[in-house]
Amino acid sequence: MKFTHVLFFVLLAGLALSCNAQGDQENRQSDNSQVRAEEVQVYYFHTTRRCATCKAVEEVSKQAVKEMDGNKVSFAAYNIEKPEGEEQAKKLGVHGQGLLIVGGDKQINITREGFMFARSQPEKLKDIVQQKINSL
Repeated sequence: MKFTHVLFFVLLAGLALSCNAQGDQENRQSDNSQVRAEEVQVYYFHTTRRCATCKAVEEVSKQAVKEMDGNKVSFAAYNIEKPEGEEQAKKLGVHGQGLLIVGGDKQINITREGFMFARSQPEKLKDIVQQKINSL
């Protein structure tokens, strides 16, 4: 009986750690010299090992950006376990998996929404991404 409880706890902890989403940092100020005021950049940061939800967050977000004006909105995905991704994450103050929208000096973290809706309600996530982009 105890063994079953321990095994359940270990499996639950492993699942929680495999998709650790960043906390909410709505409208956080960012020192990002790459983004001009008239441009909006959507960043998705991930690790090498990814679950189905992690992959869905990237795909749905990328699709939402593609449906918008491509000249003013762009999408970039970075593996934070590789040098380029680690460098970009450091610039934006990201410490784990995350979905960020950056425009000028504003940074909106929608990681929680991304992981909540990417698989179950992808259209809702698209709407959230596009609304946040339009608000900048």
